[in-house]
Amino acid sequence: MTAASIDEAKRFEMDEPPTSFPATQPDGSPLKPITRVLLERRATISFASDEVPDDVLETILRFGAQAPSGYNLQPWRFIVVRDRQNRERLQRVAFNQAKIGEAPVVIIGVGLKESWRKEAERIFREGARRGAGRLEEVEQRVAQAVKALEQERTDVWVTRQTAIALTTMMLVAEAYGFDTVLMEGFDAEGVRREFGLPPDAEVVGLLAIGRMRGEEKPYPGRLPLHEVVFKERFGEPWTEAKRSPERRIQQTDLPPGER
Repeated sequence: MTAASIDEAKRFEMDEPPTSFPATQPDGSPLKPITRVLLERRATISFASDEVPDDVLETILRFGAQAPSGYNLQPWRFIVVRDRQNRERLQRVAFNQAKIGEAPVVIIGVGLKESWRKEAERIFREGARRGAGRLEEVEQRVAQAVKALEQERTDVWVTRQTAIALTTMMLVAEAYGFDTVLMEGFDAEGVRREFGLPPDAEVVGLLAIGRMRGEEKPYPGRLPLHEVVFKERFGEPWTEAKRSPERRIQQTDLPPGER
């Protein structure tokens, strides 16, 4: 294989969906199902020093990278901060929040406002090679995507996409029994300076992952569904579905190890 063909192969190299990942939590407990993940996750106030195993962290990152994005452009980038001194540097530019220094892992989520343009053709072409579109339409689809996105504020757009990926990571961490908090309090310029971010980087959030220290936060309550969900148009009350007891699972019905 020539150097040119090797470069061409790398140009189109992309990850496949994850097929090998830990089947249980580190202590052997079953992974939490999605319903438990959504009901039990809380923003963690303080972290213990327990490490996140490498294979679990890798899984969190891999599934986060599988998150959906507009046009599949994946404008996100993530910096995994584990070194204590680096976490302390990050803490200083994040209003000195103690949990940043405590958590064994903090992921800086960044959206790139311009760099996606360079990746667009590669992404669309690879998608077409995999059956998602036609190769002869790649240039047209790229042009359509660029035109559409130029009509939006790119800082808002990359924030939306990156937040979806960070949320995915947060929920996968919960499935593996780890606690998280997604933070929006930081000095973006300070983060950019301390961690060498490129000029087009939009700092979206800081995701701390670890084991909670102290008591679990109580469920804080949510606004009633009829106040936040409407039918067909804003203000039209949502009608809740009729309940079918025989098809429903109550938390108290789960085995003790799965509650």
